[in-house]
Amino acid sequence: MLVLAASPPVAAAAPTLADYFPLTPGTVWTYMTNTSGEVRAQIGSTMRLGDAECRMIEMIVSGAVTQRECYRVTADGVYAYQRSYATGTLVLEPPQRMLAAPVTVGKTWQWAGRVGEHEVVMDYTWARRETAAVPAGRFSAMQLYFEGNVGPQARIQSWRWFAPGVGMVKEDSTLVQGPQSVRIYAELVRMTRGR
Repeated sequence: MLVLAASPPVAAAAPTLADYFPLTPGTVWTYMTNTSGEVRAQIGSTMRLGDAECRMIEMIVSGAVTQRECYRVTADGVYAYQRSYATGTLVLEPPQRMLAAPVTVGKTWQWAGRVGEHEVVMDYTWARRETAAVPAGRFSAMQLYFEGNVGPQARIQSWRWFAPGVGMVKEDSTLVQGPQSVRIYAELVRMTRGR
């Protein structure tokens, strides 16, 4: 009689930060927003800032690039290095850790630094795992919550949902500046993976 020894099942590796924030060149996300209608985010070229090499993400509204952001993914975080708008470029000192490892419910971190001339303090929490239903489909996602002050007059609260292998699938943010409050809402419509 032939007896085959069964191997124990191999557990799937936990998603990495690069899975939650893919920076593959040519990747394009299309979002429907309440403020600008359809917005495309696409991964562009690399850029060297000091000792770091980061990847550009371009935001496109009505065919025009309205914003460029430079990101780098490391083992412990996803870092934003600079943001460029038509009015100028803002350098983040130190680079802003937008996502942190491990991606587990309850993980918290803080970023304190400068965005251009403004002192900024942001508190982040991986809040919970849940299914995010958006026009692009249903995704098992991790919800990120963050809040903080941007200079003396502005405050932001944001909920963002990140799905492994996809990136951000939904955002619900509120920016309060003086007596005015603006809600920003975005949902993923489609994603085209780069190579």
